[in-house]
Amino acid sequence: MKSESEPIADDEWLLRRVWWERFRSQTTPIISPNAFEPRTGGREPDVDGISFYRAACVSDSNEVLATVAADKRPKYAIVKIPVALVRTLGLSLVAKQDARIQGHVVIPEINAIDYARDKARFTAIKNAFAIEASRTENIVKRPTE
Repeated sequence: MKSESEPIADDEWLLRRVWWERFRSQTTPIISPNAFEPRTGGREPDVDGISFYRAACVSDSNEVLATVAADKRPKYAIVKIPVALVRTLGLSLVAKQDARIQGHVVIPEINAIDYARDKARFTAIKNAFAIEASRTENIVKRPTE
């Protein structure tokens, strides 16, 4: 297991939680592109960027559900995205420590403020992530409810 202080390598994978409503079993891609948009409202808008977790920094992928209420955990999928794709899209990754889970990172370019101003600008990025996340081998956990 890597230390979260180690640089993020291109050959690493990122994990992302996906709410069950964004996991669509009857369409292609299976993971909705909307699973990769920042929260723009509520208590915690994604002003720093959307969250991912470095797979190399957790011992079990289910650790990314640690901040979710236990009764809601079955409603989440977990998908993985290669760091190389993030960088190919011209995006960056910034470590943002979370005391509850190791390896928390954000993509600062995909933040609530910029997204609210120009949602169309993010369509290609969201689609690229959705296509990659929908590959069978990149669906780490399916929602069970």
